[in-house]
Amino acid sequence: MKQIITLAFFAIILLLNACTTEADSKAVRNEILNIHDKLMMDGEKVIRNRIKLDSVLKSDTIKAINDSVKIADLVGRLNAADEKMMDWMHLFKNDFKGKNEQENLEYHKSEMIRIRDVEDSYIKVTRESDSVLKVYKIVPDEKMKMQHHQH
Repeated sequence: MKQIITLAFFAIILLLNACTTEADSKAVRNEILNIHDKLMMDGEKVIRNRIKLDSVLKSDTIKAINDSVKIADLVGRLNAADEKMMDWMHLFKNDFKGKNEQENLEYHKSEMIRIRDVEDSYIKVTRESDSVLKVYKIVPDEKMKMQHHQH
């Protein structure tokens, strides 16, 4: 009788642990999708800043030749950040079904790392481009102020 109770106890613990893993996998997936949705809006700001910096490059307002090189580099990094987001979206499998919940969790954790990398790129180039635009007295979009997730 004692063995049956012990086995039942361990079976319940294993069952509860499996349920926890499933919830964690779904929670990570939902967080990924929330970050994606936020980055889609932030991507609009990345594109607008790139367009504004392109205008600065084509205008006569560049203060120094070094500025021209720096701005061109920044435009390239804005493009790269946008491309990184596009690549992530094409590779992400929203309907991923692993062999088990642990595999689902591992997949979503790896995608969380990738989407955080995209988010970090957006944050960095947006802050930098906002600063450069202010130097040239071009007001960045304040209404599109980027809101960042806590890591």
